[in-house]
Amino acid sequence: LNAPQLQNMRFVVEGHTDGVGNKQYNDQLSAKRAQSVVDYLASNGVNATRLRSTGKGFAELLYPQDPKAAANRRVRIKVGV
Repeated sequence: LNAPQLQNMRFVVEGHTDGVGNKQYNDQLSAKRAQSVVDYLASNGVNATRLRSTGKGFAELLYPQDPKAAANRRVRIKVGV
């Protein structure tokens, strides 16, 4: 994220959970997961003003056919606006 060609770009860090548990808990967990990655990146030299975190909970399961799949618990970094 600190490569010269990316210096003018902003990023959204999305936290995701699996489909187990209630919505409120998973929304909070995914937000904490994303913020944890933002904190890590910032502590390793990425300008925090270029990063925004958001929690998606279980709204966008990677494997909706298997809501308990470990792969649903993830963080995704996207180019932001």
